[in-house]
Amino acid sequence: MNEQQFWAKLQQLVYESNEHQETAQAQWERLVHHASPSLPTKLIIQTVCNGSVYLNERSHLNFPAITPNVCLSANQQLALEMAFSNSAIALIVGSPATGKTRIATSLADAAININKRVLILTHHSAALTAYRNLPGYPFWCQQQDYRNWIIEQLRSQHLAQPQMNYLPLHLLPDGELAKLRTPARLETWLPIIQTSSQQQLTELLKPAFPDLEIARVQLLAYRLKQLEPLLQQQLKLSQLYANLSESAITELAYQLSENPQVPILGTVAEFMQPQHQSLWQTTFDLVIVEEAQHLTWLELMLLSTLGHKLVLFGDEMPSHYSKSSPKQSFFAFFSQCFNWLSQHLLPTYHCQLTEQFRLHPEIAKLVYPVICNNWIQTQRTPIDYQLPQLKHRLVWQDIPNQKVGEEIIKFIQSLEPQLSSQIGIITFDVQQRDWLLAHSPKQFSQLVIGTVAEWAGIERAIAIVSCVGHPENIAVEAINIALTRGQDYLILFGDYDFWCQPGSPLRSFLYQPLHKERTVILS
Repeated sequence: MNEQQFWAKLQQLVYESNEHQETAQAQWERLVHHASPSLPTKLIIQTVCNGSVYLNERSHLNFPAITPNVCLSANQQLALEMAFSNSAIALIVGSPATGKTRIATSLADAAININKRVLILTHHSAALTAYRNLPGYPFWCQQQDYRNWIIEQLRSQHLAQPQMNYLPLHLLPDGELAKLRTPARLETWLPIIQTSSQQQLTELLKPAFPDLEIARVQLLAYRLKQLEPLLQQQLKLSQLYANLSESAITELAYQLSENPQVPILGTVAEFMQPQHQSLWQTTFDLVIVEEAQHLTWLELMLLSTLGHKLVLFGDEMPSHYSKSSPKQSFFAFFSQCFNWLSQHLLPTYHCQLTEQFRLHPEIAKLVYPVICNNWIQTQRTPIDYQLPQLKHRLVWQDIPNQKVGEEIIKFIQSLEPQLSSQIGIITFDVQQRDWLLAHSPKQFSQLVIGTVAEWAGIERAIAIVSCVGHPENIAVEAINIALTRGQDYLILFGDYDFWCQPGSPLRSFLYQPLHKERTVILS
């Protein structure tokens, strides 16, 4: 296949899609907008047409050496460095719980802090929760009024509680000092600091900090006296923020919304909607896509035209799973685009994550042989939760389908209510989710109940899976999510024989060589 044939096939794909004619036309115009395609687009085209190739052209992003904002393993650090490189594409492949989101958020945070234009997309909206604390005022595709949202954020957070915990460079961070630096406490303590000697201030601080040693209180009093001018300016600034007029806040929101470096976040489906066509005309420094295994060829090619660098994070597809038909095939003999790229791109563009940090080893050794092709090493902290009523950490409760909901509620009631925040229930069926929400014990107010799609990016110490539904309608990706949400315990409720039938996505899990180490409890 040559490039002309490639573009002809792509044009056919665009107009055969289910999009409206106007949207399809806009997508095609974006794909062919530039006389010279972007580097990610070039690499994809050359790989499709010529096989694995190395692209000599490099982007000019030139990221500086960056320390991640979270702790990463050596394997994750290698993936992050590949994402920071000047190559056109970085493909980060890993099973659930291998740290893809951790790497992606570190990448996005670092890029935004050095004023790079960033686009961040996921497949499930729940997966965007991890990006809620990005710096600045990100634009969310689902927002109806971005400017009003900024005004609300300014009023409720940044102006009401300004972050001003700065210190002179020669001083280390002081947690006790930070407690006195909120606007409300500064209004009380600043006059005392100004009118008291260091010794008097020490005596006044003792009742406020009864757990501190006398030497520590003396040090705190000394620092407060030394930092008096700084604290005075801090209080003045916070008061100015609090007293900003409505017109000033509106103008500030306008200036922030017009910032060309504002990161864009949303799901792929939202981004591809007609109302966001204006964003397709933007050139991003970095395009980050999580859950990229769900991308169609059309979505991949459109996103590749938008940035200087394309970073794809996705799950690998186990070879022993029967592959579901993709929604839109690019060529009949090609698999889905993310899996195809992971098989055909050169190693210089591809990084495999081989460590998991979530699941207990007893769960991991049964789950990972089913959901991935590669050996996954478990790196995990000691266990905090022990359930005396369970002898094993991965249990299948063999329950008739019509009794599953009742048995789950009974099991929940057998647990301690203080565990509520660490328990979650995963369903494959919306009706089952609604029934469980209606019948969940009131004392378990923090219990999380949701469908598989709603559990993307969420984990709990104790995960309960309600295996109710039609197996043929459940995607492999849904099974992968359900089996990897429980850190310490994974309990599945369902009809064992029903889920062992041919065509069931759980069949390979139930018939794996290590199945005898599972406990099947009859009820």
